[in-house]
Amino acid sequence: MQYRIKELRLAKAWSQEQLAQLASVSVRTVQRIENGEQASLETLAAIASAFELGVTDLYSAQAAPAQQEQARAIDERLVKIRKQIAAQADFYRQIAGFVITSVILLLINWFTSHAISWSGIVIAILGILLIKQGVNTFIINNRIEKWKANKITKLLNK
Repeated sequence: MQYRIKELRLAKAWSQEQLAQLASVSVRTVQRIENGEQASLETLAAIASAFELGVTDLYSAQAAPAQQEQARAIDERLVKIRKQIAAQADFYRQIAGFVITSVILLLINWFTSHAISWSGIVIAILGILLIKQGVNTFIINNRIEKWKANKITKLLNK
């Protein structure tokens, strides 16, 4: 099998060891692939991520259409996974912002007025909004994607 991995690696001036480390595969795996041996789609996905490319970009022009189609399917799945991870990372950033904002509000409240705890109301509202975002990110979005996939499957089977 001909892959463009060696060509891409040399273009970035990476050693086989550097590519192996970035892709979380062994150096021997990189050597085998560069010598023309078949690679699993999971390995190709890891290497493609290291290059910040799609799996289809790793195949040479002589690749079989079936392999290119499998690579496209992996690429589509990777795009979805990257979007999901980006949404989760955004949620974690929002948690950090919530904590920092809460501490600042509590300090302002403490120094300006000991008798009235207005900051608790603001923190509670922000907390509710954060919980809503978490439910959307981790639960609802996943269920909507599953529902879409099931709906498409049912419509295709009609």
